[in-house]
Amino acid sequence: MPRGRVRPTRPLLLFMTLFMTRPSCALLGLALVVSACSGPAPPAAGGPAEPFRVQEAPVWTDDGIRIATFNGEFLFDGVGDEGEATFPWKGDPAAARAHRDAVGAVVRSLDADVVVMPETENLAALQMLADESLAGLGYTAVLVDGRDTFTGQDVGLLTRIPVEASGRNDERVPVGVTDQLYGVSKNLWARLDLDGVPVTVIGVHFLARPDDADRRPRREAQAEVIRQLVEAEVAAGRQVIVLGDLNDFDDAVLDRRSSRPITDVLATIKRAGPGDADDLVNVLGDVPQASRFTSLYDRNDNGEIEPGELSAIDHVLLSPALYRRVTDVRYVHSHDPRTVSDHFPIVVTLSR
Repeated sequence: MPRGRVRPTRPLLLFMTLFMTRPSCALLGLALVVSACSGPAPPAAGGPAEPFRVQEAPVWTDDGIRIATFNGEFLFDGVGDEGEATFPWKGDPAAARAHRDAVGAVVRSLDADVVVMPETENLAALQMLADESLAGLGYTAVLVDGRDTFTGQDVGLLTRIPVEASGRNDERVPVGVTDQLYGVSKNLWARLDLDGVPVTVIGVHFLARPDDADRRPRREAQAEVIRQLVEAEVAAGRQVIVLGDLNDFDDAVLDRRSSRPITDVLATIKRAGPGDADDLVNVLGDVPQASRFTSLYDRNDNGEIEPGELSAIDHVLLSPALYRRVTDVRYVHSHDPRTVSDHFPIVVTLSR
């Protein structure tokens, strides 16, 4: 089906279920069907009228396999060399622990089997999160040291599903038509088995500032590096999930504020093979447009969440065979992005 449209089967099944089991809810179900199938109208210029409100933590009612991504915003330990960037808990182990606990509370509410965590300092910090803030949830921490010496950030993985192999992609490709080579300093891949299906999870964190024209060629080079990795994994007979902080917008599926990319980053990564049928699918299209946001950018630095400051720069892209197993997509807005992390999680549930 064309990307960027909500599949009619899910809301229709919801309506049928409501009609058959709770006739009194049939009218509400019909309204949900109409809303989900037609999609909400694009927000007016400057952003939607509805202000941001913290929602309740998600409630899970199925036993599918949950895959999530959540940028923990400098998930560091507060000791040692913590890069050149500044953040409130830098050099303060107690404050860093409090931040990890706050991030951990969000992760705990997701109850995901696999969680990609951009902006993680190192394996030790991720292990602290797993052992302290997420004790008892059975997570294994996976992280391969990257090459971002300025921020000191990497991409971590928490998983309840055994990892067969893991690594990072150090390939570099030309930047535009120049002789400069560029790669993805923060990335992680992990091969695992999802109920008999070989899957490669590729976690990424791309160069920031999606509207910066000077950075466009380098982020497009990063997209090509990941596209080549996707292509190789697909050719090897594996399904693929690319997720994380791509720091860019999808022109095929508009976010809450109808952001338009200046790059072809999302389109490039989706091209997993020679035809449209094997393109990766962005789950962004499975939620109403008003819910399509994963990040707060406080443009005027006034501490307020204003219209136009919420956008979707984190994404989950699935191989078509995995997308057909999707039973639920949540953009979880259950924390204040000014106090825990300036990003929100995405959670995708796959049928077993």
